[in-house]
Amino acid sequence: MQCIKSLISNIRSSRVAPNIRRCIISKTQWKTVLRLCSTQEDKESGIIRELCKGDAELEKKLKILMLEVEVMRQDGREAPSDLQINHWERLLSLASVKQRSKYLNYLWKTEMAKENQKAKKKARREERESKIEEFVKEYPDDILYGLQHQSLFLRIRDASINQFDNYRTLQAMMWGQSVVIDCSYEQHMTWREAINAAKQMTLIFGDNRIHKEPFNIHMCNVDLEGEFMKQLRTNIPSLEAPWMPINIHTKSYLDIFPKHKLVYLTPHCREELTDFDHDAVYIIGCMVDKVNNEPFSLAKAKRDGIKMAKLPLDRYFEWAPGAKKNLNINHMVEILLDLKLTGDWELALQHVPRRKLMETKIMAMQKKFSSLAHEEVFQRFKASKQNNVMSFRTKRYKSKLSLYDDDNV
Repeated sequence: MQCIKSLISNIRSSRVAPNIRRCIISKTQWKTVLRLCSTQEDKESGIIRELCKGDAELEKKLKILMLEVEVMRQDGREAPSDLQINHWERLLSLASVKQRSKYLNYLWKTEMAKENQKAKKKARREERESKIEEFVKEYPDDILYGLQHQSLFLRIRDASINQFDNYRTLQAMMWGQSVVIDCSYEQHMTWREAINAAKQMTLIFGDNRIHKEPFNIHMCNVDLEGEFMKQLRTNIPSLEAPWMPINIHTKSYLDIFPKHKLVYLTPHCREELTDFDHDAVYIIGCMVDKVNNEPFSLAKAKRDGIKMAKLPLDRYFEWAPGAKKNLNINHMVEILLDLKLTGDWELALQHVPRRKLMETKIMAMQKKFSSLAHEEVFQRFKASKQNNVMSFRTKRYKSKLSLYDDDNV
């Protein structure tokens, strides 16, 4: 309907302004426009039917949102060309126009980044095809070696490497040490924090697969219909496939493992983890606490009555003022992987972000002050040079005046 309205308004404007060149639309083009408009209307009606489910008030609100997005597109503002059902569901949950415009801007940037990536891939492919050298055979029976010709080496494709990593992780699922990711904190996180937690979980899966001795990862207390799992399915499309080397449980870790083997890693407790226990099952809380910094993991470990420990970060690092000692989930798993393999804390703690440490702040301040010192020296040199030039000009001017400034002359 919106396409037809915009087309009719363009035709009326061309009638009003006869100086503007009129565009002639053929019958085939009309059919194409009508087909696209009907497809768009069917898609919108399907979204309304699936989200509202007969709720008249919600349907009215969704239609107003659709009109608002269409107005943004017509005005040339930053709005994505295609919105899925989960995007409309997120827009319905946002209260203010500013929040909706920020979210639409984020979706528009994501869409533009994908289009730019496709354009770059196409340009690289065309450049690669244009740079293929024409090999000339000295003799007709010669074999050509090089790009798009025969090679001395066997090509290992990405699918083969992927299968090898999955096989190593499957071996860890049978005989390796288990690590639990506690996913019961989604109710304490905002939507953005849940998306960030899903991204960190994706990094955990990738880092664990490529390690020499991967863990057997168990995700416990998972809400299959929550925002965290929705985003994780988007990041890993084959997450719930039967061959996927990861364990997803809706029940608690107390129902899967013996209680005496569980050790909850939380930064809020007092006891430090000095030695890595290869028989223990370490638990990492899957929570991003940028807004809410309450010790939920400590309270849950006490409520479940299991052991607690924290990494000995204060023993090896001097923290910068205001830096949080809470590490990301993927950093925790990387530290445990290297600690399991080598037993060296200094090597394992290299995964701690450098931005949290005092030495990084000192180096940044030294660099800043050194640059300021260089600028100050340059400004002083420039000022002294200008003063010397001015004094030289003044002396010359005075010397010239001295020849003619005498009243007796």
